[in-house]
Amino acid sequence: MNLNGNQEANIEQFLEVLRKFYISFKGNQVYYQESLLSDIVLPKNFILDVVNKVKDFYLSNRNRIENIDKVSIKINVYQKEISLEFTIIKKSDKYYFILLNDNYLRYEFFRTNILNTLSHELKTPLTIIKGYIQYMIKSLPTFEKDNLKNLFNLLSTMLNETYRLEEIISELIEVSKFYSNSVIIKRDIFSVLKLMQMIKNKFEPKIKSKGFNFEIEIENGDFDIIADFEKIKYIISELIENSMKYGKNKILVRCYEDLNNYYFEVIDNGIGMSKEVIDNVFNLFMRTENELNRKVYGLGVGLFLVKKIVDAHNGKIEIKSKVNKGTSIKILLPKHFSKSESLFSGS
Repeated sequence: MNLNGNQEANIEQFLEVLRKFYISFKGNQVYYQESLLSDIVLPKNFILDVVNKVKDFYLSNRNRIENIDKVSIKINVYQKEISLEFTIIKKSDKYYFILLNDNYLRYEFFRTNILNTLSHELKTPLTIIKGYIQYMIKSLPTFEKDNLKNLFNLLSTMLNETYRLEEIISELIEVSKFYSNSVIIKRDIFSVLKLMQMIKNKFEPKIKSKGFNFEIEIENGDFDIIADFEKIKYIISELIENSMKYGKNKILVRCYEDLNNYYFEVIDNGIGMSKEVIDNVFNLFMRTENELNRKVYGLGVGLFLVKKIVDAHNGKIEIKSKVNKGTSIKILLPKHFSKSESLFSGS
């Protein structure tokens, strides 16, 4: 695209007023302004990498550049490939590559950075607070007996809330990893029986306090599985947690395998889900009307992570649910995952 007259004289000022990032070339001279992207928290050397990529394109296509109006430049950032769209404008003997999708860039980096910042900045003070509370609880026997019970209850509540916040932050860290495509799925070999014993021990106090009938069925008593142990523990724990939030008094966890797949199924007799809820239940920050009415805590990231982890194992999730009857969620993990030479990562 060629520009003449007053448009030529004013193009740089016009672009800078609009805060549109551009790279200009005149012969072998290159010009750009980093300040035009100063409102975005960018990785180190990001702009320089972009300039070099655009420069390589310009030099490689110099003989036919007049016939090119747009170009897409691909660049890797946070282990994820993104496309930057530039329109090309000629002014006299100068070429301008003007970034078109800068709003997309702002959104991508805001989302990644806000999650990283929120997660990591809150993690350290929470760890300190939790440590002091644990120390004070252990020191209680040396305190005066007056109001000791009230102090203990107060500290216990503070500690429980700290654990809850720590869990939310850990989930946000995992969300940020999936968004930045930096999740590594390990191939651990572990016993399903030991996994379920660990999960049962975790939920036992809550099971007793709520009076749930909690059962675990494992085919043939036990079998080994190859998958990411911590992530599989997370998804089963999250499904059980949801069943306890919305269930009535029964939860059954079934673990079995066939020639091609491993299966984990969590079944409850709770309030169930409508088709509309099922269609959206794995969306990030999804909060249903049931959660709001029952004052259930959480950000709505647990089931999002469940879906991402299952996808990262090349698995599937099947949901069967009837309102006021209960819900069955089945996780299918293919055995061929363990034979793959590559690590799967979230998308």
